[in-house]
Amino acid sequence: MKFRQDGWTSKEDQLLKEKVLTHIEQCSTQLNAFEEVAIELNRTPAACGFRWNSCLRKECQKQISEAKRARYAKRREEEKKNTVKHNDWTAEQLLQRMNQWISRLETHQPDEELELKIKETEKERERLEKDNEFLREQISELKEDYHALLYLIEKARKLGSEDAERSPGVFKMEPNGNLFRMDKKAVNESSDHY
Repeated sequence: MKFRQDGWTSKEDQLLKEKVLTHIEQCSTQLNAFEEVAIELNRTPAACGFRWNSCLRKECQKQISEAKRARYAKRREEEKKNTVKHNDWTAEQLLQRMNQWISRLETHQPDEELELKIKETEKERERLEKDNEFLREQISELKEDYHALLYLIEKARKLGSEDAERSPGVFKMEPNGNLFRMDKKAVNESSDHY
């Protein structure tokens, strides 16, 4: 069990600095450094992290920058070692490399989860196409109805204006809801009854 220790000695601070800087330089994380130091000093990783961030980090800015530069230099060297420029390949190496790629592509089997997603997506696409076609048909029918309604309204307007010029028309509604035009004679007779 780790017990609380209040004071940090200069030796402990130095150990923490060295470990953190080493981890930065070696492409590791500061958290890994805190865990490593915590074991050696019988402290918690959180206590080590707090000490680093609150006190030591400010003092070590220059060393941190140098450690990062060293890390990036190591990465670049490794990348150079691991990468062969394509200009340096012989024709035989290039053909061998291409054959490897082709064989990988030929043997690659899509996994079942991907196939399932493809099938579901295809079903959804088909459903959406059917819905789209149905909606297009409905729109077409509504357009036809709309044009027929406009035609009837225009025809009724023309009839109304022609009749208004001839004589004011009187309409009467039958019990079944149909409208019919009454003649002048019929209008006069019905007005006499009132």
